[in-house]
Amino acid sequence: MTAKIKLRSQLHLLTGFTGGFVFAFVLLLYVYDVSREAPCWSSSTTFSTATATLGRPAEAPLSRILCMVLTHPDNLDGLARTVHDTWGQRCSQLVFASSDTYEPLGVVQVVEPNGGGYEDLWNKTREGFRHVWEHYGQDYDWFLKADDDTYVIMENLQYLLSGFDPETPVYFGHKMSRYNVSYMSGGASYVLSREALHRFMTLAYESEVICPHPKKMGIEDFYMGICLQNVGVHFVDSTQALAGDTKPKFMPLDLENYLADSNSSIPDWLRLMSVPQVETGLRCCSNYSVAFHYASHERMLLYEFLLYHLRVVGRPATTETYKKYQLSLTDLTSRFPLENNSYIKDLQQMSEKPDNF
Repeated sequence: MTAKIKLRSQLHLLTGFTGGFVFAFVLLLYVYDVSREAPCWSSSTTFSTATATLGRPAEAPLSRILCMVLTHPDNLDGLARTVHDTWGQRCSQLVFASSDTYEPLGVVQVVEPNGGGYEDLWNKTREGFRHVWEHYGQDYDWFLKADDDTYVIMENLQYLLSGFDPETPVYFGHKMSRYNVSYMSGGASYVLSREALHRFMTLAYESEVICPHPKKMGIEDFYMGICLQNVGVHFVDSTQALAGDTKPKFMPLDLENYLADSNSSIPDWLRLMSVPQVETGLRCCSNYSVAFHYASHERMLLYEFLLYHLRVVGRPATTETYKKYQLSLTDLTSRFPLENNSYIKDLQQMSEKPDNF
């Protein structure tokens, strides 16, 4: 009798253990299965939204870019309006600097009437930046200077700037050199960080020793290079700004000049003064080009249509994302050391206008 009771107890224990194990195993399978969207052996495995979010690199926020475009009253109904209606819409803030005010386009007067021609370009640039600094200096990260015959691809500019900190003194563009002085092409447009503009306005603007004072026929881009060199701003040639892409991105000429694949389409002055090598044909320009100069009203509309309206059926859309990192000041100094300003540190020793300009 005792043996039977003992055997029965062992059977009950074994049955309970087996039943509990089976129940736990089934429960585990159920919980595991409902938490998955596809079995682990499936070739179409997908992950939960939370997992995908954690695994995807965060995109850098868009920079706040103010666009200052130099214009003239005669160009309001043509080039200025075209800029306003096309690429200017993609600026964080668009400001036209001129010799007269025109509210419908946001044109502000920064120089005296009849004082906004080509011979006053340097004064218009200085006073345009003064206006921008006083009204918007703390509201934006980067400050683009362009002419009203320049077309700018703002998305590519955002991409170019995404690895740089606007709190560091940085100056972007197509690097030129003349008389041992470096500067960025004005027609191709150039960009100042907030810190670079701060130094220009607080250290250079009032000083005739380190920054040329207003004068007729002042060479705007050359003079800006002088001012920024003398206040410790780092010059970033756009050909060196993106890893693996050494093609120019701010183009002093219209795209047609570069695609002509002919030496005659590139003027001698550009080959002489351009720091990056000037090429023609399809290899002329970066796939991430930012700006083209000497764009007529019709050419701007052509760029706008090809970039933002034309669709190629079957061609995959771009999936480019902005860089997540920013260069530290140490990295910036290493990659883009300060220019040698020994030739221009005292402008009182410099002639009114360099020869051959």
